Amino acid sequence: MTALPSANEANRILPRDAPNAISLYTTLILPAERLAVERLEAAGDKATTDLKALVVYARVVGYLLLFPPSDIARDALLGEVASCNDSSKPDPFEALYGLGKSYVSHIISLFKSARGKTPTPESHPSRPSFDRLQADHLQELQPSPRDHSSAKKSALVRDNFRCMVSGKVDDNSERAGLTQRLPNEMITVTQCCHIFPDALEAVSPARHGDKEQAVSSVWTFLDRFGFQDVCKELMGATAGFNPHHLENILTLEINAHVLFDRLDLWFEAVEGQPNMYHVGITSKRTHADFGWPQMVHFISHHQGLPLPNPSLS
Repeated sequence: MTALPSANEANRILPRDAPNAISLYTTLILPAERLAVERLEAAGDKATTDLKALVVYARVVGYLLLFPPSDIARDALLGEVASCNDSSKPDPFEALYGLGKSYVSHIISLFKSARGKTPTPESHPSRPSFDRLQADHLQELQPSPRDHSSAKKSALVRDNFRCMVSGKVDDNSERAGLTQRLPNEMITVTQCCHIFPDALEAVSPARHGDKEQAVSSVWTFLDRFGFQDVCKELMGATAGFNPHHLENILTLEINAHVLFDRLDLWFEAVEGQPNMYHVGITSKRTHADFGWPQMVHFISHHQGLPLPNPSLS
């Protein structure tokens, strides 16, 4: 994980009306990172996983403070970081490392690794007429699907049977006659990608095990970070959490899906331009490496099928 920006750089990033943020960053977060790095380097070849993790924990807190998802999130984080500022303890940064660990354990790790496996799309054995097949497919559409298969079908129609990033045509849909490919269009295999992982659905309200505690933590963090509207949208009025709602679904080719699940691909909404997004990728790669544009415009190709909610991306 990349080292935190210097105090001078952070001073340019953080808002001027948040002097407490600058103070906590320079007097608590940066020293915590520096000490963790020194401990790691001193251990040399004997460095443990725990020592390496301390560096990550400090940096996670630092980057969240510098680039929070919202002003409300920054305010909430400031309160938590301030509560970690206790120089009377033997290890003055223990609480800060613990805060970073909670974010990694309860949020980042869950989103990065707890996604359900995407079923392999089935090939169609025959090729009926294009119009009839498409009509049959349209009858099955649901704006708020309750299962993976229905979400996949509805999202494919919404996205014109193409990857939302590369624009490549879904192979199985083209084979089945559900869409027609232009001469210059490329083929790919797409998958149904959940923004909020569908693993969040697989819990029982009657149980209080580790899985239930982890999922509860996700909703708690979202609520405290100012995403009450997102929680309401995903939870629904009566039916509970529905990860298969189309506002939580992307149609992505396989490599894009893998990178998205690894948090190596993300979308940043363009202010003032609805459904327009910057395509973010890790610094080790370029858009040209994947044949992707730097910006994408999401379009619903079927009335009544909603696009991904920008608040979720």
